[in-house]
Amino acid sequence: MLSFDITDRHIRIVKGSESHGKVRLNSATTIDLKEGVIVNGHVKDIPQMATIISDELKGRKMQDSEAVVSISSNLIIFRELHIPKAKGQQQLLTMVQNQMQHTMGVGDDYSISYTIAGEIEEDGTKALRILATACPFEVVKAFRKVFSMLSINLRSVAVACNTISRIVYSDKKMAMKMPLLLVQIDSNFLSLNLFENNTLVFSRFTSIDAADYDNADDYVFEAVNENIFRMIQFQRAQNSEEPIQNVVFYGETTEYIRLTKELEKQDITTSLLGIPASVGGYENFDFQNYANAIGAMFKSNRDIERINLLEIDASSGKAEAGASFAVGWIGSALLSALIIGGFYVFFMIRIDQMNGQIAEIDNWIASPETTSKITLVDEAKARADKIAKYNTEILTASDNYITKPKLTWEVVENILANETGPDNELDALVTGLAFVDGAWEIKCSSEDSYGPSRFIGNMIEQDIFREITYDGYERETAEAEAITAVDPDAPEISAGEPTYNFSVTFIQEPNLTPAEVKAAEEAAAAEAEAAEAAGGAGDTGTENADGGEVTA
Repeated sequence: MLSFDITDRHIRIVKGSESHGKVRLNSATTIDLKEGVIVNGHVKDIPQMATIISDELKGRKMQDSEAVVSISSNLIIFRELHIPKAKGQQQLLTMVQNQMQHTMGVGDDYSISYTIAGEIEEDGTKALRILATACPFEVVKAFRKVFSMLSINLRSVAVACNTISRIVYSDKKMAMKMPLLLVQIDSNFLSLNLFENNTLVFSRFTSIDAADYDNADDYVFEAVNENIFRMIQFQRAQNSEEPIQNVVFYGETTEYIRLTKELEKQDITTSLLGIPASVGGYENFDFQNYANAIGAMFKSNRDIERINLLEIDASSGKAEAGASFAVGWIGSALLSALIIGGFYVFFMIRIDQMNGQIAEIDNWIASPETTSKITLVDEAKARADKIAKYNTEILTASDNYITKPKLTWEVVENILANETGPDNELDALVTGLAFVDGAWEIKCSSEDSYGPSRFIGNMIEQDIFREITYDGYERETAEAEAITAVDPDAPEISAGEPTYNFSVTFIQEPNLTPAEVKAAEEAAAAEAEAAEAAGGAGDTGTENADGGEVTA
């Protein structure tokens, strides 16, 4: 199955499978779009879009017969509604659509989805708290046409806030951070999603532009900071007893350290979106950029949500709009069938003539002599297949060994390059180092509350780590004894001093790819051959009787 995360400037595609709540990924790719190909979610040139996707899938050998899509647009309307309990899902959907039409003025030109965010009591009557989304029907219709041209069965189209929720719900660690604000960062837009009690309760999508921030180079940082502040104020007005304590980022997170320092001033902890244990095969690409597409592969919980816009349109009687495009293809097929029918009689006559020849060939194949030869060929092919499979496994094991990541003290010392902070306080001591479930975990202690931020910054500067996860620090006092580092040559933190303990998990890039290893070996062999040739050409010495060389 293919999964697409489609925005105005990027199409991110992953290929994989979903089974029993677990997703296994095989490959991923990104298509960068020119400005104007998609505008506010609207595909402006459907044949061009189909061609762009088809060329990328063929070039990456990622073809598949089924797909799901996650979409984003600043034309999508988000609204919290309070709806009386309904007898069934269809009745609830109808009530949501009617209230959206009444309060927001949206009608049949919109595809409406919803998520149940809990219950609320008004005037002594219990009602459902609903987060509804209204997406222009033409946006969904265009994607139906694109995938129809690609001959790919489009199983689902959902708004990105609902697809990324699948990732949040699949990660048990996220439930411990509620209420939390999940922020997707892109140079062209921001998507902010508020979760409470492990449920999406509010979503906001906004386009951003450098021109809105005096064309500042760091306009993305300014936009993120401003919109987070607005969301925090909004949430506090709605739920003053449980304010946001955690902000989680994903997407283009180059400003993560700077945002972390800014939010720490408000006693808010930041982290990067973690990878749920139910997702596998992500090691070869950046999970942060493909999170929406990966989330779209999970099945939705039909008890509390209706987020598949294709299904909703079908139940609302609008699916024929998407099917109308296929009518032209069906008509062409029928016309072709009529033309082909004209040749039917001719071919039937020719087939009768060939049947006699086929019978002769069948008798030859069934003869004992031919059967024995075929058996020998099949056995030889089976042995060859086993040898080829064994050879592939050996090469794979060799590549895995050659390219395995190595974390050395030299790398750790590079991370700790800035040994002391501005007040001559130690940035961090490495007190523990472990490799768990394919990821490294470093435990550290610092005498400075800004030590963890500088430590993470030094890690990012190494440019050899990814999926860096930092969940904040804990302040403690080393009362009994001094804190010592894993490295015996490192200093220690004296007993009685306040410490800031934290841990960081990350994945290290492989040392070399198999291609790089092969290139290095070939270069070394060529260098040795050249050195040998040069040595032979310039050898003017002779050996003495004892075998030593003397100069001529």
